[in-house]
Amino acid sequence: MFNSKHYIPILKWKRAEQEALKALEEKEKDAMTPLIELVMPTVDPFYKKENKRVKKTQEEMLTGIVKKFKEERINKIPEELLQCWGLTSIFLDFTLLYEDQFTTQLKIDSLNKIIPIGSSLGLKIIPVLNLNDDKEIKKTICLLFEKYKQGICLRIMPSDLVDVEELNVKIKTFLSDYRLHRENIDLLIDIKDKESEKEGSQYLQFLAKSQKIEHLTEWRNFIFASGSFPEDLSGCRLDEPKFLPRLGWKNWLHVKSQKIVRTPNFADYTIRNPIFKDYLQYYSSTTSIKYTVNDDWLIMKGKVREYGLYLVNAKLLVEDTSYFYGENFSWGDKNIAQKAKHYYQYRKNPLIKGTGRAEDWIAWGINHHLMLVINQISSLP
Repeated sequence: MFNSKHYIPILKWKRAEQEALKALEEKEKDAMTPLIELVMPTVDPFYKKENKRVKKTQEEMLTGIVKKFKEERINKIPEELLQCWGLTSIFLDFTLLYEDQFTTQLKIDSLNKIIPIGSSLGLKIIPVLNLNDDKEIKKTICLLFEKYKQGICLRIMPSDLVDVEELNVKIKTFLSDYRLHRENIDLLIDIKDKESEKEGSQYLQFLAKSQKIEHLTEWRNFIFASGSFPEDLSGCRLDEPKFLPRLGWKNWLHVKSQKIVRTPNFADYTIRNPIFKDYLQYYSSTTSIKYTVNDDWLIMKGKVREYGLYLVNAKLLVEDTSYFYGENFSWGDKNIAQKAKHYYQYRKNPLIKGTGRAEDWIAWGINHHLMLVINQISSLP
């Protein structure tokens, strides 16, 4: 079981997230259990024909994506988990995988390949399932639990909480059908982006509903997740730092001070929007800094492919001791500080390299966020 200060970040399994986790020390990894959402890989949207780049059709894109996942990605995932996270427990969610009309089978095949290989490497993988998953997926996960004994994470969505009485019936039926016990299952309430700064926000409403789930104290762990980071930075301006409230953090702190049936562990989506849109992977990112501070995210907006702007913003951030936590705070902060120093060389010669890439900037921001949340939670009474 987790202690009250254990943190659950929800991360897509992409290179930036992998690097952010890999840079953590063991003592920091002991303070959290990431929930990893597997995603389909990207492929080149063009192919060459007579020395010209021709855009692929949607069908050609889907075929290439699925082929790449089956032939390349699926075999690499267990080793990546080992290298980036190690032998500490980790949640693994297969929900975002897809293959046209064969999506269910792809998820089952992935479960039956990744978890056994991971177990042979010493990984402690806890598979995640939803009440609305196909019966064959539920069956597969339960069989894997019987064999590897790592437990199961049951993920409850906002739609499940509309009618708590019906939810209790569904949970009871699920446990009975697969002969499961609550003490082996982590219960995750994930409301994603249903948050508001207004009093009586949906966060608090859903939290109240979750307290009516039967036998709440018997589940191995109880986790509540949300995310309020925007889908894009259209609401931010260049040359004008903006603070966006970390609503999930503020709401969780409020809940933690209340007398309720069971206080949940904190979970969030770090500096990512909780709703994953596959097509956005093919858009270029802006050279923006997304930096987590006490109760907010500090956004220093950049522009697509104007890499020097990242160095300018890094310099401005590092010089502002009111918000920058110092280059020794985390691996992410160390790299941001290095880019701030590189600004002076880049200004003399903009042709030199060293600005970093979009996935680097995201990795540094996520790593800083993870470290900050760990420190915030550990300092609570």
